Amino acid sequence: MDAVRPSGDQFSQVLQDSFTTWSSYRNGEDGQLPRHAIELNHLVNQTPPFLGGLAPLNGATSFACEEKGGLVVSGRSTWRTSKGNCDSEPKVMPKELLLAVGRRLNVILSDEAPFSVWPGVHGLSGYDQSNQLSVLYVAWAYILSARWLELLARSADHECRMAYSKPENLSPQLDKPSIVEIGDAGEEEAFWWRAILSDDWDATTKYKDREYLSPWSVSAKNAGLVLPTGVLGAESNPPDSGTALKYLSRFCIHHRLYAQCSVALAGVLYIPFLRKRTVSLPFPRCVRHEREGVADEFDVPITKTLDDHSELLSNYMTLSSNKWGLRSLLQSTFFNPDIDCNLVSAWLNPAFAILKSIQSKTSVAAFLANRNPRLGSLWLGAILTGLADSVLRDIRSGMVALDLTASGWTGISQSFLTSKMENSHGELLSRDDESRLLYILASEGHDRPPLWPFKPFGFSRLEDTDIAVRKHARCAGHCLEYESWEWILTNGRLIVNSEVHTSQLVRAPVPSANGVSTSAALHDYDYDFDSQDLSEGFTYGIFGWLRSTGYPEHERPIYQHSWFDLEDPDDDEPDDADSDLEIQQTPKKNHVEKWLGGIE
Repeated sequence: MDAVRPSGDQFSQVLQDSFTTWSSYRNGEDGQLPRHAIELNHLVNQTPPFLGGLAPLNGATSFACEEKGGLVVSGRSTWRTSKGNCDSEPKVMPKELLLAVGRRLNVILSDEAPFSVWPGVHGLSGYDQSNQLSVLYVAWAYILSARWLELLARSADHECRMAYSKPENLSPQLDKPSIVEIGDAGEEEAFWWRAILSDDWDATTKYKDREYLSPWSVSAKNAGLVLPTGVLGAESNPPDSGTALKYLSRFCIHHRLYAQCSVALAGVLYIPFLRKRTVSLPFPRCVRHEREGVADEFDVPITKTLDDHSELLSNYMTLSSNKWGLRSLLQSTFFNPDIDCNLVSAWLNPAFAILKSIQSKTSVAAFLANRNPRLGSLWLGAILTGLADSVLRDIRSGMVALDLTASGWTGISQSFLTSKMENSHGELLSRDDESRLLYILASEGHDRPPLWPFKPFGFSRLEDTDIAVRKHARCAGHCLEYESWEWILTNGRLIVNSEVHTSQLVRAPVPSANGVSTSAALHDYDYDFDSQDLSEGFTYGIFGWLRSTGYPEHERPIYQHSWFDLEDPDDDEPDDADSDLEIQQTPKKNHVEKWLGGIE
């Protein structure tokens, strides 16, 4: 019997069950998005407002910042580790979030950009007949930057400023600019639109004599977005976030934009992650609407969705400033807490076989949104900005990374660590519970969480586990549940954002009732379903964390297994003369380790 690989029957059963599950998320070929894919507000849950929201900072206080290329701000999350009588301490996880950057994100327009032809949304007729994603994108970037300035201006160590900059001439290669219709706008409103459609605005903070930009700063000067001839506007002070939101609301009502407004905002949340790149967005396309009166039936839903986004704007900003956390949420689409690490291939191979067969971006978005509706809007934003392909490629290669903070904020499960524990009553302890206790108790070598989300298989002998683990193995009520977030100030004080909703993490839903029944079978797909490369990588990773201080003797068949590659003749690391139980880094795994190092 193989000590690591699942049996052929196990693998086949999980493979078939997985194929059935993932197949249920396929939509029909009508080319529209599901309604739940645009509900960005459902993502927030317990996410704290950026920099504590508008909570007053009493006295001359400032946020604890550090210069690391840009500026990062310090905070920490607190997690309860017991719901019983055990005396285990809460788990405190420090976290740095992006506060300011040194350069803008460049925006250009392209006929090949995702959603150049807007697909429409089920149940939304009459809306979004124009395509204004690029215009909405730069407008949201300004609005988030304005709110950033309003929140950061309370900090004594920062000199914040929003200003219009001197207009530049249109780039010479833009011989055919795109006209943006803004409707019946006032002069100050028109001037604002003219500024944001280029890069004639700056949201900055000066910290320790160095100037930084808002994390959501963009430059659209090479996009060729212009107002109609004769619409000049009158120069004035740049509007605050509330006024800019009113301008955006009028624009959306003028063009009857509903779903696109949320999708563009979701795309803007990735600006901190994408800031060294260039984003290609669709050319604007205008469809004129005849308006019989001052208002019509389309206005109220548009106003309502913008009001909802306004209320949650600071929460969105916190998610966005945790740039790797945002990416980890996308990766959690593929997490299943019931799958052991050595069966990951059987679970994920069908998912990527189906994705490989899907041709349109709209169908990919619908497939992923049906898997986890609360993440649908994030996937739409990732597809809009061109990020989704690289995320899916990394997941398919086994390069995923856990971010417990993002998981706690949103209530979306990313790792077996937050699953329910079963206390031991015998001489054996499941390795996943052993892992949870090792992390909760911060045992030697386990003060940081494993980056690998899938649980280790099998059981450990209780006598072979860490002393602290043995002490707590029979406790009732151990857990890892999000409790609160704190922003750290320079004077040692804190801004505390406690939980506002349930702290129970949410699993991915059961197959959607909207899914299309299919008679497709595994053999209908051109894919190597028998590959166990993903299982090998995830097993190597989680056991490397679990056994970072060494393996017990009876697990020799595991650590000598070919998946662990401990005795690779090409291994350049020196042997440990005292023990053959310690994991050595191997060239085979170095590309994954290098990638993981890049997310720190």
